[in-house]
Amino acid sequence: MSRAAEKETLLDQLSERQQQVFTQVSSLPQDAKGFAVDLSGTFDVNRSVLLDNQIHQGRVGYRWMMPLFTDNRWLLIDLGWIAAPPRREILPDLPEIQGNYRVEGIADFPSQRVVLGEESATPSWPWRVQSVDVEAISKASGYTLQPWVIRVETITRDSGETVNWNAIPVWEPVVMQPEKHYGYAMQWFGLALVVALGFVIWWRKGR
Repeated sequence: MSRAAEKETLLDQLSERQQQVFTQVSSLPQDAKGFAVDLSGTFDVNRSVLLDNQIHQGRVGYRWMMPLFTDNRWLLIDLGWIAAPPRREILPDLPEIQGNYRVEGIADFPSQRVVLGEESATPSWPWRVQSVDVEAISKASGYTLQPWVIRVETITRDSGETVNWNAIPVWEPVVMQPEKHYGYAMQWFGLALVVALGFVIWWRKGR
């Protein structure tokens, strides 16, 4: 029940933050999680990062991230899920990307994941990683990246045309909704009631 209440508080906070849109990275507060952004800049597809072991609708793939240069700063943009080729040793074929783009999305901090092995000290690009370590990516790419990741909602060209790079936005602010926590709580309350009634019946029969 307490976890459900925490999720409700978090969702309310994120909903409130998304009402404020930042057009410059320099204006974002230190705790940027949940704030909406509307940025214009250029991508470096040659320094793409592929977060490994991402499942979407039963299919194996990657979360594709690219550095964006905007407001004289670099930051990672999470474009979404892309499918993995049939063979493990082959990485997805990423498109050539040039020019300025408008990125609308939500600022977030990379999720902490358990990593079984260290990343390669000398990566090849696109770099397949087991977790999004902004400091390590900064060092490998030569860019001083901001600590946030921007979860994309839409990307458009200067002409206003919406971009489709076969990346599917899959980010959700919370993995488990409050309703599911309440549902689990009701199941446990129900089991507790059954056990209590069973004990009462057993005790009365034993008298």
